Amino acid sequence: MQAVKAHYKQGKVQLLEPLQGVDEAELFVIVLDKNNTTSQMAQSFTKTEPSSEQGFKAIGLNGFFNTNEDNNIDWEEVFDVKTR
Repeated sequence: MQAVKAHYKQGKVQLLEPLQGVDEAELFVIVLDKNNTTSQMAQSFTKTEPSSEQGFKAIGLNGFFNTNEDNNIDWEEVFDVKTR
């Protein structure tokens, strides 16, 4: 996967640099208009601050530890961790 900048004008897309090592590809395009407004779909790709919960899910342990047995446990209290 590569990210490349392009211009769109009058129905045509012009890449500002070539794709490296790619002879043929399917492209997914996010359009940023000149007024810096985007659709709801594009806004879902905006950067958000990571949280420990997101990190926990990202490493794949959510399915291992997220059971009914531990859902009602206040782990901050168990490990004596102060809320930030």
